[in-house]
Amino acid sequence: MNLNNIKEDKIMQQNYSQRLEMQIPQENTYTGLTKTKNMDKELANLSKDYNILKIDELKEYLEKNGGLIPYIHSITPLIKDYFPKNELCLTYYIDPEFEELNHALICVIGKNSLFEKERELMNQLNDKLLYLTDFSTDVKSLISVRLWWL
Repeated sequence: MNLNNIKEDKIMQQNYSQRLEMQIPQENTYTGLTKTKNMDKELANLSKDYNILKIDELKEYLEKNGGLIPYIHSITPLIKDYFPKNELCLTYYIDPEFEELNHALICVIGKNSLFEKERELMNQLNDKLLYLTDFSTDVKSLISVRLWWL
C-alpha cells in the first residue's frame, strides 16, 4: 500500500466517523446534580408540576442519572397536554424482586369515570414518548409514565 492510499483511507475513515456521529442523536446533558443544593433546587422546581414521593430514593437516583432531569422537564408539557386536569406524581419505583428494574416513575392519577378514555390517551402519549429523538433510549429507559387509579 502506498502513501497516497493510506492518506485516502484515513480521510475516508474520518468522513465516515463524522457522518456516523451526525446520525447519532446527541443526548441533552445536565451537570451539577451531584451537589445536594442543586438537587434540592431541581426537586423544588419539579414539585411545581408533580407531587414528589419517595424523595430520598428519587433524589439518589436522579443524582446518579443526571440526564434524566432535562428529559422530565421536556416531557412534562406533553403529559400536561394529554392529561391537563389530572394529578401528577413523580416517584421512585422499587421492584420487589429485581433491583435492576428499579426506575423513576411519573404517575398520572386517573379518574375511574374516564377509565377507557384515559387508558387510550396514555397509550397515545407513550407512543409519542417512544419516538422522541432529543434524548437517547438509555435516558428514556430510566423512567416510565403510567396511569394509576386510586
